[in-house]
Amino acid sequence: MPATTFPLPLTQQISLACAGHTRPVVQLSFSNTVANNHYYLISACKDGKPILRDGSTGDWLGTFLGHKGAVWSAMLSANTLRAVTASADYTVKVWNAISGQELVSFLHNNIVKCADFAGSDELVITGGQDKAVRIFDVNRPDVSTTVVTHAASVRSVKWSSHRNVAISADTGRQINIIDVRAPSVVKTLEAPENIASISLTSDGRMLSCAAGRRILAWDIDSFDLVKDFAVEYDVSVAAINPARTRIVVGGRSDLLIRSCDFESEKQIATHKGHHGPVHDACFSPDGHVYATGSEDGTVRLWQANPGSEYGLWKTRKI
Repeated sequence: MPATTFPLPLTQQISLACAGHTRPVVQLSFSNTVANNHYYLISACKDGKPILRDGSTGDWLGTFLGHKGAVWSAMLSANTLRAVTASADYTVKVWNAISGQELVSFLHNNIVKCADFAGSDELVITGGQDKAVRIFDVNRPDVSTTVVTHAASVRSVKWSSHRNVAISADTGRQINIIDVRAPSVVKTLEAPENIASISLTSDGRMLSCAAGRRILAWDIDSFDLVKDFAVEYDVSVAAINPARTRIVVGGRSDLLIRSCDFESEKQIATHKGHHGPVHDACFSPDGHVYATGSEDGTVRLWQANPGSEYGLWKTRKI
């Protein structure tokens, strides 16, 4: 039997189920590491109530109340003091992440599918059904700048702290790299099939993309395509760990979470825990944990190295 990098074959992977949502969980994001190696996890859900959790245990810390429609995106600022959420109620809201107080609301003319902080917690970049990518200033909420208009609805916007650029992807095949200072598009990438999701490594150095049955990755420094391989199932998300040794993949039509070796592209583990398709996945900033969100309304936390002791996990022999 060939050796793999998957540790401790005599241990069992046990995920932590995080309840609290009542409808499908559509997007997840870990914060940066803060004091005492701590970090947080925020989740967006169609129930319209984003939830903030302890990132290593999944314990509930608070719910952001104020949206009147499904929430499609939820992100934390670099200093974790603010959160930004995008909703089907045509608004993007910025919150005090400590108190849960709504600070400002940016009104749009259609459903907003995504938002992120653009470099500081004063600037927000948004995208949605009207195909436009906009930049808002927290201090001038009634004024926005349209950076680019996609040919299809905007599915995701991400901020790369490494290159100080924003990245937008639509429901077609287009990905734009945006300099928000100009503001202008500095590079356009194209996926081979319609995009299901894009993800960034926690350091902002690598962009991954799930498109049809393909998994792709670009180096953010050079924008070179460094990974492109096909699988036998429809991919909903492909998240790369901070060390760039592992890719966690969610399926659009099954309930499985697969772990692939980054270099060889071989599948090295398969896990089942959700009772619905997996919509999103992301790694913690230290790479020890990854989170998955599903149609079943739950968030699950998984160990990247099953069998080791971390957080609430203890070694369990079988």
